[in-house]
Amino acid sequence: MKINELIFYQSIDAISLLCKQKALVKLNQLSSMLCKICHNMITKDDYQQNKILKLNCSCNFYCHSSCLKDQIIHKKAEFENIQKVEQLLNADIQCDQGCKTNLVGIQMIRQVLSHKEIQMYQFEYLEAQKLKRMEERQIKELQNQKQEILFVCSICFEELDLNQNGIILKCGCQFCRDCLKGNILNSLKENINFELENIFCPNGECKKVLDFDNIVFILQDDKQTLEKLEQKNIKSMFQKMKRENPDSLEELIICPGKYKVQKENGSIIYIPKDQIEKQRQGTAQIPIQENEVIVDCNFTFIQDRTEQKIIHKCSKCKYEFCLNNCDSTHDGYSCSSYQQWKIENTQDYRKDLEAQGFKFCPNCQIITQRTSGCNRIICTNCKISYCYLCYFQDKDQNVVYAHLNKVHGGYFGNA
Repeated sequence: MKINELIFYQSIDAISLLCKQKALVKLNQLSSMLCKICHNMITKDDYQQNKILKLNCSCNFYCHSSCLKDQIIHKKAEFENIQKVEQLLNADIQCDQGCKTNLVGIQMIRQVLSHKEIQMYQFEYLEAQKLKRMEERQIKELQNQKQEILFVCSICFEELDLNQNGIILKCGCQFCRDCLKGNILNSLKENINFELENIFCPNGECKKVLDFDNIVFILQDDKQTLEKLEQKNIKSMFQKMKRENPDSLEELIICPGKYKVQKENGSIIYIPKDQIEKQRQGTAQIPIQENEVIVDCNFTFIQDRTEQKIIHKCSKCKYEFCLNNCDSTHDGYSCSSYQQWKIENTQDYRKDLEAQGFKFCPNCQIITQRTSGCNRIICTNCKISYCYLCYFQDKDQNVVYAHLNKVHGGYFGNA
């Protein structure tokens, strides 16, 4: 039977179109197995351990919960409210299949951030906006007056123009910016722990603790120092929250990772995890170029223990570690086994950590650190109660409380 030539070619075109549509469906299925943010494969374990979130899209896209949290943290400077963060995230995370739906919703943000974290980021944003408005108001007032405002700096005693080189602190004292910056940096040199409570107004008759916003304004060009102070401010905020809510399951985490910095431009170079671990064990040194320097990350953040998250990847240095005060992921080993291995195989490991304020559970040897509060510790691993000052332990927490009263004169204080 002969087939009309036109019908034959129309049939070939139809078959070709169906093949393309089938291929597109397969491609969509494959793409749905990748995280929409980091583009890494979503594994079976990710599904089983509830480490993923389904995006609000008919194209069947997913992302890792940790990736979405990292994206939010990068936007924390703009955390006016959850609605604003939702808008910013959806501007960055978009469907490439033509779907115009917002992929990230408010409920998803609440899933990856604790209530306290949301409060903290909103507080930081509002404080930054207050400082910005105050500076804008000062500038506007000076511009409206259109005249030179002279003042005498209380440090160098020079008469200067407040508009050009002066600052009025929240305590009301006036200084030239250069003198105040030098005074703050000198205070920090003598204050190796960067305690914000030890940075005072240079006016001998005032001596009030400098407002953190004033410090940020003066040191805005010194990014390295400013970053350390901001991390310290997070610790202070955390301690305040713990005093107000001592039963909170939130914990302060300090990243044990490292990274390299190029001396010329200050750019960050990430260090592979195995190189960091080999250096800690004393088996090899991290390779470094002449124009590079190795820096301890020490990125500080607050972790909500109700999330039952164990492994964390630092958003700053990309180092992955265990949240139970372990400096590695110790794959295949429990936290207590890994800590015991470190004690036996790493030179001066225990001594170095105890010098930094860490203590070892007397029962299972897991590392703990008390940032504030009572000296009666409950181990997160074996659940035993013990004294943070002398390692006295008992299964009954009331026995430990009685020990603290009798031997150390109370529940609080340092060794």
